[in-house]
Amino acid sequence: MGTDNSGVERATAEADVRERILREFHENGRASYAAVAQRLGVPRTAVVQTVQGAIARGELRLAVSVSPDLLGLHRFAYVQIGLDSAAGPARQALVGMPETTFVADIAGPFPLEAELRVGSDQHLRDALERITLMPGVRDVRTHIYEHIDVNQYSPLRTGRSTLSIDDVDRRLIRSLQENCRASFRELGDAAELSASGARLRYERLIAHRAVKVVGIPVRGDRSETPSLGVGIRARGRVAELLPRFRALEPEFLAVCVGGYDFIATLSGGSAAQLLDVTDRLRDLEAVSAVDVWANLRVVKEQYGDGDRIPVPTAG
Repeated sequence: MGTDNSGVERATAEADVRERILREFHENGRASYAAVAQRLGVPRTAVVQTVQGAIARGELRLAVSVSPDLLGLHRFAYVQIGLDSAAGPARQALVGMPETTFVADIAGPFPLEAELRVGSDQHLRDALERITLMPGVRDVRTHIYEHIDVNQYSPLRTGRSTLSIDDVDRRLIRSLQENCRASFRELGDAAELSASGARLRYERLIAHRAVKVVGIPVRGDRSETPSLGVGIRARGRVAELLPRFRALEPEFLAVCVGGYDFIATLSGGSAAQLLDVTDRLRDLEAVSAVDVWANLRVVKEQYGDGDRIPVPTAG
């Protein structure tokens, strides 16, 4: 007797549609439900239910990420942390550091990883010294980001922006952080602008990569979006190699100074997808070595929550 695979096929198709919908909002947390539905060829109700359901279940978080140079942050580093005792105390201390934007438990010789954003070389030194003094820490391996090429959940770029923002921009950004899907009329009221004026200001901020509204998957230890960290040692000129690595569609890609030439984050809908993309990476002739570690549990992924631009008070 034959097996009816219609139920399995239906579930697979629904999962694929869900993944495509959420991918749209990962890139743009203010995306129009109707526009996404039209682009993907699905009912608008399916888009609304998928996004709002993911938010309600704590699987998706909408946030407004601000370019760090507007916050006075100009140095970026990735650290791998070796321990000689349980990870709990060091993990808690890392999460509490205002300099960390990402902290995760990982597989491999370094149980913890973190990304740092700081203002100056001395600020970086101070942050690293605090990490070395955390309970159980025996080793800290530091990789300095020379240039961040891809960051799906942030407008993050190394170096300074040419954009200058004023107090009206600051009020608009603060209102956007309070409700990133607020209407332009609501944003305008907060920034003392018309709705059309708020739209123009918002589009200018987006065009200059000053802010980015994103839907961040809340991964924790039960993520439906598994991710891998990858350290790459390569042969050749960075500018020539970057397009090859971008073609793998990484979630994050940085050029580094240190033990790696590149650090990337790869994510996918399944372990099979991640295995495929890492195999493609190893097959690249310019790659001399690849270290891969699984992000077992992401305990901090903060692109937006702590990015508070000072807003002048009246009076």
